[in-house]
Amino acid sequence: MHNSLKIFLFTLLVFFHAEVLRAAEPLRFVCWNLEWFPGKRPTASEKEAKDHMKEAQAALKKLNPDIFVAVEIRDWAALHELVSVVPGLTVNAVSSFYDTTTGKLSSQQVGIASKLTCRGAWWENWQATLPAISRGFTFAVLEAPQGGLLMIYGVHLKSNRGSDHPEGAKNVADMRNDQTRQLLEHRKKIEVTFAEQGILGWIACGDMNTNHDNQFPLCNVVKLMTDGGLYNTWANTPKQKRRTWLPPDGSPFEATTFDYIFTSGLKKNEAVVIDASRKISDHTPIGLLIEKP
Repeated sequence: MHNSLKIFLFTLLVFFHAEVLRAAEPLRFVCWNLEWFPGKRPTASEKEAKDHMKEAQAALKKLNPDIFVAVEIRDWAALHELVSVVPGLTVNAVSSFYDTTTGKLSSQQVGIASKLTCRGAWWENWQATLPAISRGFTFAVLEAPQGGLLMIYGVHLKSNRGSDHPEGAKNVADMRNDQTRQLLEHRKKIEVTFAEQGILGWIACGDMNTNHDNQFPLCNVVKLMTDGGLYNTWANTPKQKRRTWLPPDGSPFEATTFDYIFTSGLKKNEAVVIDASRKISDHTPIGLLIEKP
C-alpha cells in the first residue's frame, strides 16, 4: 500500500474514532437568568454594562456549555458578545418581546446558543388568551452528536409582580398556568412536524417564577409540565440544594427555586446549581448533563 494512502486511512481512522468518542460524551447544558443583562438594571450606565459583560463572560468561559439558554438578555448583540468567549458557541435565536405596559421592546429577552448544528430556531409570543399576558418562548432544533434532534425551549414565565393580594395572586397564577399549557400545545405540534426526522429528546427550561414547594399554591406549572410528559430534573433534589434565586441582602424574601430544566426522551439526570458570583446575577446558573437513556 502506498504510504500516502496509509497516512490518509490512518488520519480517517483517528477522525472517526474522535467523532465516536465525542458522540458518546454527554452534552453540557446550562440555563441562566442573568438579571437585566448587561448592566443588572434597565437604566444601567455604559460602565455598568461593560463590567457586567466582563464578569459574565469570565464565568461562562469556565462553564463552557454545549447548549446555553440565557434569560433576561437585552438583545441579540448582547448574547452574541457574551458567548463569543466560548469557542464554537453560536447564537441560534433571541426573542424580541414587547412590554405589554409600555408597548416598547423589552430589555428582558430569552436566547439560545449552542455548539451544535441548528436546523431551525425562532421565537413566539404567548397567545393573548388572558389580559396583559407577557413574553413568550424561544425555540431551537439542534442536531445531537449522538444522532437525532434536540428540541430546546427557553422561557421566562410571568413574574410575581402584583401577586401580593388574593386577586393578584390568582391572576399571576392563571397567567403562568396558561403560558405552560401553550408551551405544551406547541410541543405537540412540533412533535408531529418532526415525527419522521428522529427526535432524540426535549428540553424546556428557564425562569418559571414558581416552584413545586407549595410556595405558590394557585400555580400548577411544574405539575402541568410533568403531567405533559416532561421530567422535572429537580424531582429528587432537596429544597436546600436547589435554591436558584438569591435575594439581595436585607430582603424580606428567602432564597428559593425559580429556575427549572425539564426533559423528555433523555436520561433522567438531576440538574445542579452552579456556584457563581452574586455580582453577576440574583439567579444562579443551573446545569445538566444530556445523555441518551
